[in-house]
Amino acid sequence: MSSPIFAAGSYLNYWLRAKGSHSLHSPFLFNLYNKAFKLAPISLIPDFEKIRSALLKNDEPVDVVDFKTGRTHLRTIGSVARTSLSKPKFSNLLRLLCDELKIKTILETGTSLGLNALYLSRGKSVEKVVSIEGSDIIYQLAKKHLSQTKSIKLRSGDIYELFESNLVQHEPELIFLDADHRKSAVDFHLNNINQHCPKIKCIVIHDIYWSSDMATAWQEIVQNQNYSLTIDIFQAGIIFPNQQMEKQHFTLRF
Repeated sequence: MSSPIFAAGSYLNYWLRAKGSHSLHSPFLFNLYNKAFKLAPISLIPDFEKIRSALLKNDEPVDVVDFKTGRTHLRTIGSVARTSLSKPKFSNLLRLLCDELKIKTILETGTSLGLNALYLSRGKSVEKVVSIEGSDIIYQLAKKHLSQTKSIKLRSGDIYELFESNLVQHEPELIFLDADHRKSAVDFHLNNINQHCPKIKCIVIHDIYWSSDMATAWQEIVQNQNYSLTIDIFQAGIIFPNQQMEKQHFTLRF
């Protein structure tokens, strides 16, 4: 469960530790920071931001299932958007990462209302974004504005059942994990990625400070010597498993 108090304390700690480009001696990371992280807030895609604005203002009621209890709750699309959509600059960062890493195929877990999938699909080299959503109601909402983008392939169903088969079938170069914010889920996904995608370029894990449980999962990743480069931007943890460099970790201002 999300803990606002834990998140607030974690953000203060992050803010005190975060550094800018002056701390980056690796040419790869220096270039990535300046072309992706620094540009993310100022190169948003207007058409996508119009969709975001419309979703946030939408008062249409929907029944949303709480998968922990099995109960449904009546909410508006706007309230779902306010609690589930990423910040615009983060959505855009995903696109810019794809540009700099020359990503062709992406796998996303947790489509939500689809803004991140849209931004991912606009990467210069991107040919395919496979996005899995566990809630059929949310899937139907996302489908309304994703179905026109041919490069986005939506999947609806149990993410634990669909994840491995989609890894094997599509061999993604970048994976964005944003469905289940528990350590057990992170472990499950990373174990499958390590087994089936040994040459993956990048893994992005959203909400690493969602709870102490998620923070523990992230710290284990940071300490794992098999992940040569890890980056903490508070909103997410980013893993570059196959960078040819000594093990390094950075907390970057974003």
